Amino acid sequence: MTQNLNLKEIEKKAYRDSQQDGLMEVMMGLILMTFGGFFYSTVFAFYILLIVFSGKIVEFIRRRYTYPRIGFVKFHEENPKDALTGVFLFEFAVIVIIFTLISIFGDVKDYSQWVKWSPLFFGMILVGPFAHAASKSGSIRYTGYAILSVVLGVFFSLIEFGSGYGGLILYLFLIGAFLFLSGLVIFSLFLRKYPLPAEEETDASK
Repeated sequence: MTQNLNLKEIEKKAYRDSQQDGLMEVMMGLILMTFGGFFYSTVFAFYILLIVFSGKIVEFIRRRYTYPRIGFVKFHEENPKDALTGVFLFEFAVIVIIFTLISIFGDVKDYSQWVKWSPLFFGMILVGPFAHAASKSGSIRYTGYAILSVVLGVFFSLIEFGSGYGGLILYLFLIGAFLFLSGLVIFSLFLRKYPLPAEEETDASK
């Protein structure tokens, strides 16, 4: 029993260490900001490319800056079927909650009500990845992100913006900007905490 607990703590620490560069926040922030911009102009449709290539982009940066400093750990890959089932059930639960809220405070047949509560919908959807990261790492910062995403979602859903997606756009931009800037600060602190040895700095500059 104690051995299993120690193993779980080791796994959490390894995952926490692998995410201390803040690049997850940077990429997620970029995706959310450009996704919000898409509701304003189709020029921001390239957010789809960010989603598709986000893993490769983060991996490229980590190979350049993260792995030379703290090394590389290959984690056990989760069962895709179980992951998809979990995502589906979570999103279904969020839809049910939003449906219930609109039924209580408005009319589910009124499209504008769905638009009005869309910030909270996306805020609750974001709880999923943050809660997952929190459970894998044991880091309180992901719990903070989850709470913030819901609080801002409620705030921008209750404020009247008239017609259109004003509330959703502002929500996605603000939560995205917060994650992006937080990630940059974390990344900067990470680089200072783990400077490259002189020889590797010379090689990296070539």
